[in-house]
Amino acid sequence: MKLQLHHCRSADRGAFTLPELMIALAVFSFVVIGVTSANLFGLRMFQITENKLSASDAARKIIGKVTDDIRTCKSSCVGDVTNGVFVSVADGQRQAGTALFINPTTNSANYIIYFLNPPDNTFRRTTSAGAITILARSITNQTVFRAQDYLGNVLTNNQNNRVIYFDLEFFQPNRQGVVSDYYKMETAITRRALQ
Repeated sequence: MKLQLHHCRSADRGAFTLPELMIALAVFSFVVIGVTSANLFGLRMFQITENKLSASDAARKIIGKVTDDIRTCKSSCVGDVTNGVFVSVADGQRQAGTALFINPTTNSANYIIYFLNPPDNTFRRTTSAGAITILARSITNQTVFRAQDYLGNVLTNNQNNRVIYFDLEFFQPNRQGVVSDYYKMETAITRRALQ
């Protein structure tokens, strides 16, 4: 008796069946949609975080610069800038305004002015050398500086041991689909060496 062996070649077939192909495409589509959604979510979170971090970084730099200038100055006075000219608040009046005049040395020709520029709502720094720097944009408050006593009461004179209260409110406008955000920074600073 002679046996014939037939080899089954079902394992050698070269294509998927239609149901297998449809299931593979569905699984692949879910994976692609999941990866794309996760990537878009990550980009959105990056934009929101970048907006907050840039505002925090700008605020830190502004407070650092103002604090250094006030702590090392010889004298300072609160007032307003009108038509590019600083006008200090007179004695007997509430020592609050949009600008701060700082004399870093005993030479009165050497000065630094921090001020709010109302036409474009920017906070600026100018020096006797003529350099003007925009430190912040989109400022929303009108009173930026106040001279206070140690209890936080606003002074009505230029007493020597006053504390300069600095309050800046601003917002980051809409940008690249990120919703605008409001920020407030405030600090109280006094000179290191009182005369």
